Order: sequence, then C-alpha cells, then structure tokens
Amino acid sequence: MAKSTWTYLKGERRVGEYEELTVRSIGHWGLHEGSLKTVDGSDWSHIPVENYHLFSETGVGMTEPTKLNIHDYGCYRDPSKLTYRSYTLQQDEEEKKLDAVLEGARISNSFEKIPPSLRPILEKYIPGMRHYFWGTAMIALYGSTYTPSGTVMNSMMYQVFDCMRHAQHFVELSWEINHAKEIQVDSHDAWLNGAEFQPLRKYIEHGMSTFDWGENMVLINFILNPIFQPLNKIILVDIPERAEDWVIPQFWLRLMEDIKRHITSGEEFVKAMIKEDEENRDVIQSWVDKWYWQAIDAIDGFSPLIQKANGDGYDRTFLEIKNGILNNYSKKLELYGLTEPRKRGVEVVS
Repeated sequence: MAKSTWTYLKGERRVGEYEELTVRSIGHWGLHEGSLKTVDGSDWSHIPVENYHLFSETGVGMTEPTKLNIHDYGCYRDPSKLTYRSYTLQQDEEEKKLDAVLEGARISNSFEKIPPSLRPILEKYIPGMRHYFWGTAMIALYGSTYTPSGTVMNSMMYQVFDCMRHAQHFVELSWEINHAKEIQVDSHDAWLNGAEFQPLRKYIEHGMSTFDWGENMVLINFILNPIFQPLNKIILVDIPERAEDWVIPQFWLRLMEDIKRHITSGEEFVKAMIKEDEENRDVIQSWVDKWYWQAIDAIDGFSPLIQKANGDGYDRTFLEIKNGILNNYSKKLELYGLTEPRKRGVEVVS
C-alpha cells in the first residue's frame, strides 16, 4: 500500500513513493537538498539546489517563479485535507444530490414552470456562466502545473476538477431550460458580446495571461471569488426564490459547496504566505491593488440584471448588495493586515 504524502498527526511532510516518482519523471517540485526526506528517511541528494526551474529526467522544466518569498514550499496546507480518494467520494455524494434535483425537476415539469420574470437569467446569465467556469479552470490549471509547491498543486487541481464540473452542469441546466421552455440561446455570444459579461470576461482573460502561480491563486480565490460569488448567489438563489422557483436555487446550492472550499483555500494560502515571510504581505497587497477594481467592475456589469429583478419585486437594490459585499470583503482584508484600495491602481494590460 502506498504511503501517504500527508502526515497531519505530527505536522510533518514526508515523501511517498508516488510523489518521488512524479518529481523524477515530470520535475514538478523545486526542492532544496535535505529539505525533504524520502520514504526510507534519507535526504534527496539528487534534487538540484538553489533553482526555480527543476528539470526532470525527461528534460522538461515544469515550474515558474513567483514574487512571493517562500522558504518552505509545503507551508500551505489544504484546509480540507483532501486526497484523491476523499475528494472523489465527496464529489460523488454531491453529484447524487444534484442528479436528484435535476431529475425531480424533470418529473415535476418544473423547468417549464420557471417564472417568466427570470427570463434574463435563463437566456443570458446561466448560458454565459459556463465560460466563466471554463476560464477559472484554465487559470487554476496553470497555477497547479507550474507551482513548485505540491500542496498548492493538489488544492488547485481539485479546483480545476470543480470548475469543469460546474461548467458541464451549467451546460446541462441550460439545455434542460431551453428544451422545456423552447428558448434558443447562444452561450458563446452571451460571453463574447453580452454587455453584462464583458467586465467579468476581462478579469478572466487577464487572469489567464498571468504567469505568477501565486498571483493565480490569489486573484481567483482571495479576490474574485469573495467579491463575485456573493452576487452570483443572489442571482441564482435569492432572486429565483423570491420568484417562487426552486430548481435554480437548489441547483446552485449544491455546487456552491465547492466555491466555499475555494475561498477558504485562498484565505489559508494568504495566511501561510504572510506567516512564511512578512514581506509577502506587501506582495499580496500589490495583487489586491491590481485586481480589486476589476473584480468590482465584474459585479457592476450585472447591475441591470438586479435592476430588472427590482422591477419584478425583488427587494434589494444593486447598491445595497454591492455595499454589503465590499464591506464584508474589507473586513476580510483587515484580518490579514491588508487594506481595501481607495483609488484605482495600475490597470492590468493584456
């Protein structure tokens, strides 16, 4: 039986045979000599010292540098302590719940009964969101591929799986709605040309062109998700519930459990990096300054959708929602000695 690469009881990190095999064949981790022990307790004397790019026995370089100062690449730990087995079992249970929601909606013809007031969500928002999740999956995939930290790699790879699963289910939900209500939609057009999606699309596409794997983790899980996802919940849960629809809220509540885990991972990563080196606080603050306003633009893009819901009886204005989100985010930043940017910083350029 393979030995675990995660040892939580003693707070140690030991290298299992599969991890050693991965390093030797792919070259994923840049490790300092003597920093880790192999399964038999010996040092990894064959690991190159003092380098960012570790080249494997195949000659392929697999890591990229980061602005963060990191002495121990195992300092970040997945707060959920997921392994491949536990992740698969957990997601299997969530899939069963989601399948039950969709099957129940089909049997009861609930897709046909979704109120007309939700038509903007059905025609534009739900179809377009598949591209949001495909994009975030690609950002997480880059980070997981090029980080020299095995613990970060694990966490971001599970996020890739989550995002692809979310994208696939948004395709499924959109197909069910289209079929039941005979609504013809073009998700590609909604994402590329829909005015409400363009600020979010800008954020995602700029994130996909970012080459610092640490910044990738922060821009998704410490900045965008905490700011955008509360609005996403209102659009997919609160507004449909107010319109007396149950299908869309139950659909998203199942998938939202993954988002909660991603946000927690982002917070734990920031906490670990600041603990690792106090100078990392300034690096992370520079990333907050860089991405914060684009994240706000991303939620501002959907203000017309909230205004439409107000006209149909939803009782919270966009300004109330936005102020609540940003107040909560400001409090989150304070926990880590970070501050909310007071004015726009340097724009991210493509």
